Amino acid sequence: MSPFHRLSGALLALLPFLFWGCVGSMPHRTGYDRATGTWKRSHEPGSSTPATPPAGATPMTDTVAPSGKLPDGSPAIGQASWYGSESPNANTASGEAYVPADKTAAHRTLPFGTKLRVRYPKLKTQVDVRINDRGPHKEDRILDLSEGAAEALGLKADGTGEVWLDVLP
Repeated sequence: MSPFHRLSGALLALLPFLFWGCVGSMPHRTGYDRATGTWKRSHEPGSSTPATPPAGATPMTDTVAPSGKLPDGSPAIGQASWYGSESPNANTASGEAYVPADKTAAHRTLPFGTKLRVRYPKLKTQVDVRINDRGPHKEDRILDLSEGAAEALGLKADGTGEVWLDVLP
């Protein structure tokens, strides 16, 4: 084998390591927004955007995490995401039109019309939502919030986050 072939083989083997540092600096994309033609981006830890609640957010009234599960046996603590402007006026699983500004949510098993208090401990905010859709469709998430609920909670900028769920009477 010629020295040229040995050198080019060694360079090819090192190529992935040369670009390794570039991967961590790329922004995390959370979904494509058809309305604006852009990718939604979450704010990664260490981002320049401070974690502050949105103006007018409702502060958490109870800072104790829920213990156990919801009445249907699903987890009371887990990851939530939001869905929004890509599907305005589409029908939800309950048959009503999806309105991004409403404070609604999608849950896999809770009955339609169930009211939940969703608490976001990262920002110490909460919002009350009504279940009107089915989801989320990603296994690691327990709730999909409407765009309006995510904005009120302060979760929209993050894309996803840990939430605490309580069923309301």
